Amino acid sequence: MSEIERSGPKLIYQQIVDWMRQQMSTGIWPEHYRLPSEIEMAAKFEVSRGTIRKAINQLSSEGLLVTIHGRGTFVESTVIEQPLAEQLISFSEALIDKKINFQTRVVRQDIEVPPARIASLLSLPDGKPAFTLERIRSVHQSPVIYLINYVVLHMCPGIEKVDFTKYRLFEVLEEHYKLTLGWGQRTFQAQSADEAVATKMNISLCDPVMYMEQILYLRDGSPIEISRVWIPGNGFRLSAIVKRGDKHDSGHNSLAFDPVNSTITSQPPEE
Repeated sequence: MSEIERSGPKLIYQQIVDWMRQQMSTGIWPEHYRLPSEIEMAAKFEVSRGTIRKAINQLSSEGLLVTIHGRGTFVESTVIEQPLAEQLISFSEALIDKKINFQTRVVRQDIEVPPARIASLLSLPDGKPAFTLERIRSVHQSPVIYLINYVVLHMCPGIEKVDFTKYRLFEVLEEHYKLTLGWGQRTFQAQSADEAVATKMNISLCDPVMYMEQILYLRDGSPIEISRVWIPGNGFRLSAIVKRGDKHDSGHNSLAFDPVNSTITSQPPEE
């Protein structure tokens, strides 16, 4: 857009919105790009800062831009981004933080005996049932997350009656059952979609997916829930904020490479 049409039928701020969309769609403004300041853009289009702010607010409400106080306005990422080792947040909370509207479809919710491995991780005796919740979250009618949760039932009596199209699991555990969630252990693995996952996610068999498993613990260390999560491979990214300190600092974890199993593990510092 070379200049604003001041006598045209389209509002000035809407013309600026259209220009910003074009900057993003063409890659001139890539993900995480920091926008010029309101003052710079106001001078460019010879409009008030309020007009620029109105355009930014519209795109922010659509989840395309995010403003960080003291840092500026940035182009949002279009993929689900999880911090590697920071806060314990759910994927739905990550979507909400990004102002991305999503829909939830409950495939099933039932009380049943979980697989033996799941029961063991939840410290459930053999044959003891758990609450099982299977859901699909979609953005713009396209599935982005397929997840199965197993919850310790005796800590959440009646949870099978909750409408999980309206309520989120963490929300129910914390606000309804007054449980104090403490920490979680997550593992990530790249996989090929099997038939079940491909069908649920509307992708092709053997397409790449990111699989995550999380064991959720209460503040007292008791396991309360296990999540199994699948996300299309092109829709997920891990992020981490890292600092480089003294290489002789024993207060930091170290990495160890296992050449037999081709795995990298984090080792605690020696005491």
